[in-house]
Amino acid sequence: MDCPQCKGYQLEPSELEVGLIACRCAKCEGALLPLMNYRYWNDNNLNVESEPSTTTMVEDNTQAKLCPKCQRMMTKFKISAESGNKIELCTGCDEAWLDKGEWQLLKSLDVQNKLPSIFTDAWQRNIRLKQQEKSLNSHYEEKLGTEAFEKICNFKEWMEKQPDRGEIIQYLITKVQ
Repeated sequence: MDCPQCKGYQLEPSELEVGLIACRCAKCEGALLPLMNYRYWNDNNLNVESEPSTTTMVEDNTQAKLCPKCQRMMTKFKISAESGNKIELCTGCDEAWLDKGEWQLLKSLDVQNKLPSIFTDAWQRNIRLKQQEKSLNSHYEEKLGTEAFEKICNFKEWMEKQPDRGEIIQYLITKVQ
């Protein structure tokens, strides 16, 4: 099979982890991982631990890719809200493309045992919600200042625990003329 990223380079069998076989490109170091292999490996090798963050070079090629097996367009899925990297999936062949260093990134984010979940609507929706929350918090922290924003966050956390929070909110917004 040809590498979907490096024209003229062949994918060769390689181990991502002991017993986890993928097809890797010698030039770009990307890997095509059959999810059937991954599921078998994951079911039988739950002892792989996450790695502490290191300075491993992680690449994320943004160009569209065609599946090297069936030539269908691969779909990109965000890994997490903390990382801008995306993993490509061929929904026809059930094969994932990992750019250089993305397997190590999955391990550092402690999601190496959740790879199929990344491709679900629920996972992607959760990432969008986390990104929206982060954006909203950044906006208000910039507008109000760090100290005031921290106080508001503490108050908000306290409010969420109050059984009569509706009454508290009503009191706060009521003006006496």
